[in-house]
Amino acid sequence: MMRRMWFFVLCALMCALSWSGPATAADSAATFAEAVELFTAKKHQEALPLFRQAHEASGSPNARIYIARCLLELGKVPEAYEEMKATVEDATAKAETQEKYVPTRDSAAAELALLERRVGKLIVAITEPPAGTVVQVNGSELDVARFGLPMAVEPGMVTVSVRAPGKESVDREVEVPAGQTRSLALTLQEEGNGDDSDAPPVGPDTTGEAGTSGGGFRIAGFVVAGLGLAGVGVFAVTASMAKSEFDELDEECGGVTCPVSEQGRVDDGRSLATVANISLIAGSALLVGGVAMVIFGGPAEPGDSASARLTVAPMVGPETGGLTFVGRF
Repeated sequence: MMRRMWFFVLCALMCALSWSGPATAADSAATFAEAVELFTAKKHQEALPLFRQAHEASGSPNARIYIARCLLELGKVPEAYEEMKATVEDATAKAETQEKYVPTRDSAAAELALLERRVGKLIVAITEPPAGTVVQVNGSELDVARFGLPMAVEPGMVTVSVRAPGKESVDREVEVPAGQTRSLALTLQEEGNGDDSDAPPVGPDTTGEAGTSGGGFRIAGFVVAGLGLAGVGVFAVTASMAKSEFDELDEECGGVTCPVSEQGRVDDGRSLATVANISLIAGSALLVGGVAMVIFGGPAEPGDSASARLTVAPMVGPETGGLTFVGRF
């Protein structure tokens, strides 16, 4: 009797598992449809958790783009920017094998471009942060994986606090203008060794460090590498959009010269290709230069800092891009 009971229990479990996939997909689609109705009715606060639920269940960029749109309607512009950026990355990857995500990718890229001037970017770089380091930006904790990478913030004064085991606490205020990037480079002091009043200034190219010159050089490397990754990301998006535009024109024009009526689309495709090439060149150069600065930017003697100086700046033109180094040793 007991054996038969266990047999039926196992059969029921196997049936439940076999149907969990389709049921989840159906539930996700129903949740998404309900969220779209709420969004259309301008009930963005109610729609947001449903879009999050649909995205968590399906991983679809179509749900994620609506998360960004809800956040934007609710006035949370930096969060909307980050979600829209993630949507572009997800949709670009999926569009390689699933053409249905091409419109989502293009829409997200266009909406992301419109958000660029509504947010500022802040890079928080910390020299060798110990385990347990906690960074808060405007009261929200920054993920460790985001150290040294640009993050979207509300334009204006941004508060940054850093807490780490055995280190002095750090509190800073950074002015971040809309459409611009600022970096904050920090070297945490041992607890009890005094204040951090000699910390480096804040700016687009912060390279200073209290105590040694090499540490500051390494911090600058993290900042430069972060900007390089952002440039490579721009290349991936614009190159994919340019290829999509070319494929459509090639198919519509039958492989021959397109009529004058399509010249506007041809010019748009060329512009996207140019932006992609510049972003790849400049981004790769910044990434390589940043990695080199991290590798070779070890601590130097305090007395040597006055005799060595290196300035790094991106060089971008209409047809070329790269990285310039000006040094004194």
